[in-house]
Amino acid sequence: MTTTTTPTGPTSPTSAPVRALAAGAALALLALGTALGATAPASAADETGTEQSGTEQSGGPTTETDYARMVLVLDSSGSMAEPASGGATKIEAAKDALGTVVDGLPDEAYVGLRVYGAKVFSRDQKGACTDSQLVVDPGTDNRDELRAALESYEPYGETPIGYALRQAARDIGGESTRSIVLVSDGVATCEPDPCVVAGELAEQGIDLQIDVVGLGVDAKARAQLRCVAAKGNGTYYDADDADDIVESLQTATDRALRPFALDGTPLAGGDSANPTPVEAGLWVDAVGTKADTVERWFSYTRTMPGSTVRVGLASLGGDPKEWDTVQLEASTPLGDFCGSDSGFKNINSAELLGAEVAAGASGDEDCATSDEVLISVSRSLSNLGRGEAPFSLQVVEEPPADGTTLPEADTWDGMVLDPPDVPGQPAPVSGGDSFATAPVLTDGAWSGSIVPGETQAFRVEVAYGQKLSARLRTPAASPALREQIGFQGPFGSMKIYSPMRGEIPMTGEGIRTSGFAAQSSADFLSAQTPEVRWNNREGINTIGSSLPGYYYLVFAADADYRGRSYEMPFRLDLQVRGEESGAPEYADGQTLVTGTDGPVGAPPTLAQDTGEEPTDDTGSADGTDDPTDGPTDESGQAADDGDGGGMPTRTLAAGGLAVVALGCVAGAVALLRGRRA
Repeated sequence: MTTTTTPTGPTSPTSAPVRALAAGAALALLALGTALGATAPASAADETGTEQSGTEQSGGPTTETDYARMVLVLDSSGSMAEPASGGATKIEAAKDALGTVVDGLPDEAYVGLRVYGAKVFSRDQKGACTDSQLVVDPGTDNRDELRAALESYEPYGETPIGYALRQAARDIGGESTRSIVLVSDGVATCEPDPCVVAGELAEQGIDLQIDVVGLGVDAKARAQLRCVAAKGNGTYYDADDADDIVESLQTATDRALRPFALDGTPLAGGDSANPTPVEAGLWVDAVGTKADTVERWFSYTRTMPGSTVRVGLASLGGDPKEWDTVQLEASTPLGDFCGSDSGFKNINSAELLGAEVAAGASGDEDCATSDEVLISVSRSLSNLGRGEAPFSLQVVEEPPADGTTLPEADTWDGMVLDPPDVPGQPAPVSGGDSFATAPVLTDGAWSGSIVPGETQAFRVEVAYGQKLSARLRTPAASPALREQIGFQGPFGSMKIYSPMRGEIPMTGEGIRTSGFAAQSSADFLSAQTPEVRWNNREGINTIGSSLPGYYYLVFAADADYRGRSYEMPFRLDLQVRGEESGAPEYADGQTLVTGTDGPVGAPPTLAQDTGEEPTDDTGSADGTDDPTDGPTDESGQAADDGDGGGMPTRTLAAGGLAVVALGCVAGAVALLRGRRA
C-alpha cells in the first residue's frame, strides 16, 4: 500500500518573524494545494454499482470541478506607511505576508492582483478616486508576476475602496465561482461607499464572495470593512501584526479558492409552460430570488416503458448566513404527482441541501407509464432576496424489475445505531471540496481536520445487502485551540448522501448527526444508512438507500461567529456491514441509463491516494513516534487526544493528485504542526 505525500522543503529561515511567515505559508500551501490539484474528467459522474447502458447519448454531460477565480485587492494608500504591531510598517508586514502566500500558490491557482491609492497622492488631485490598477491579470502559474508587482508596492495615495471593488468584479469575469480578497488598513476616503458597492454586486446575482482583511484598523474602519464582508457574502478578519496578517491572508485565500463546488454541465431550466428537455446525466443550474427564477422546470422523455426515472438534487443554498430550503418534485404533463422531497439548511451552516425522487417507483400507473416526466426545482418564497441557490441535478433511468422475490424494504422503525469503533491509528485523509473530488474510503479509521465554514466530502462503496455506519470523533480541544474557539466552537454536522446525491434522512435511535465541531471535551457524531435494498425505493425515508454504489459522507463546520479561522481535528471510523445480496434482474437484460461514459458514482480516474503503510502500536511505519504529527501540549510534547487520533498533517491531494509544497521549510512545517493544535 502506498503512503500519502507530506510536504518537504529547503532550509528554514532563522528569524522569528520570517519563521512565522513561513509557517503561515506552509498552512496556505497545505490548504490551497488540496483545492487546486485537478479538474475531474468527464467520466467522473456517479456510480450505482450496476452496469450501465451501452448507448451513448450525444450532448451528454461532462463533469467539471469549478474552482474559484480570485483577485487580491491591496491598499496602497499613504496610511500603510504607519507602523504595525511588532515594529514593521503595515506595508512591510503586508508585503512579506503576501509574498509568502504567493510563493505557496500552486500553478493551477487562478489569481490576479489589483492595487488602489498607488498613483495619485491627494484627493484634491484629478483621478484620486479612480486610482486603482490591475497590476497582474488574473491567470494561472503567475507567481513571478505577482512577486514582481509586490516588490513595487509602496504606500502613497487615497483609499478608493468602492471603485476598486467594482473594477475587481470585472477583472474576474462572469463565469465560475469568484472571490475578492480585500486587504485594507482604513476607511474609504472616496465615493462610492464600499459597503453599498458590495451589496450591489451581491444583488446583481453575481456568484461572488468578498473576504476582507483589516490591517490594524480603528473602530470606524473595522465597522465599514465588516459591512463590506457581510454585504459581499464573505468573512472579515482582523490582523494586527505579521503573524495575524499571514494567518488571515492564508485563511481568506484558502476559503476563496476552495469553496464547495457542484459539478455537471450547465443547463438553464425553463418555466412550467416551457420546461427544458433534459437527458440522463449530471447538470447544474440555479434557482434565484426573482419571480421568474424562483422555479426551474425540466422535462425527461423515457427511453424504455415502465422504467423508473430517478432524480437527485444537491444544492449549496443561497446566503450562507441564512437558512434555506430547495424543493424537488416530479410529475406528469397531465398533473399527476410522482413524488417530492426538500433539502433544508440551517442559519450560518455549511451544510448541503439534498433531495431525491423516483417517478414510477411507487407503482403509480400514471407515473410509471407517462412518456414524459416533468421535474421542478423551486425555492421557498421566504428565501427571496437571499441570493441564488446553485444546484446539481442528476437524472438516471432505471429499467423495470420484479421486486416480489427481493428482500422487503428496510425500515428505520426499531433501528438502533451501532457505530463502528475501529482500533488502531487512523490514516490521514483530506476530504474533497466537491462530490467529484471526494476520496474513496474503505473500512477503517481516518483522520483529518476542518476549518470553520468548510465542507468536506468522502465516499464509500456500498452494495445491495449492505449498510454504511460511520462515527466522527472530535477530541478534546488543546489549550491552544480552546483559546481560539472561545466560549464554544462552531457547530458541525455529518450527513450521508445517496449515489444520486439526495440526503438520506436518519431517524434511528442513537443517531447524532450534529454537535460542536470543537469544544473542551471529546465528542462524536454518528450516522448510518438502512440496508441497501431495491424495495427501499417506495419509502420516503428509505428511497436514498435503494441503489448500490458510492455513498457520500459529508462533514460541514459552521463559520466562526467572530470570523476567526483555525483547524479542528477529527477522526472518522467507517464500516460497511453485511454481504452483497438482493440485486434485481432488470427486464430484457436492460441496464441503467446514466448519460455518462462510466457508471454512476465512480470517482475520477486519477491517482487517488488515501492509504498509508501499516503502522505498529506507536502509529509510525518504522516503529518511531514523531511527536510533531499530532497535537502538542504547552511543553511541546505530543498530546493524547483520548481517541488515538491526533491532529493530522493536511494531506496535499486534490482529486487524488499529490501537490508537493515547494517553498515550505522543514522548521516551518514543525512549527506549523505545533500551532495547528
